[in-house]
Amino acid sequence: MAWEISISAEGWAEIREKLEDWSSDQLIDAMCDDIFEAVYDKADLEHATLAATAERKRIADLPHDLLVDRAFELVEQNNTSDNGGWACWVDRQGYHKVSLED
Repeated sequence: MAWEISISAEGWAEIREKLEDWSSDQLIDAMCDDIFEAVYDKADLEHATLAATAERKRIADLPHDLLVDRAFELVEQNNTSDNGGWACWVDRQGYHKVSLED
């Protein structure tokens, strides 16, 4: 079961810090999966795959800090965490998560 994110400003800062530790490839994978999931919900596998591939090409050469910014925006937009709030979802299906457990 998924929950809406409900954390303090410090929690949001922790999410951002943890995303900064992700590799560019991890960030790109999460963002492309989110695009895939969005298109798949409205179309089909072929269109979703094309959209994710196009997104990957579009963002492949972006600097790491911009990838972190976009991934953080997705966490905010999707506003979803695991039951208990310990892992916030980057993509809308929760395949890529920022864990807040230490």
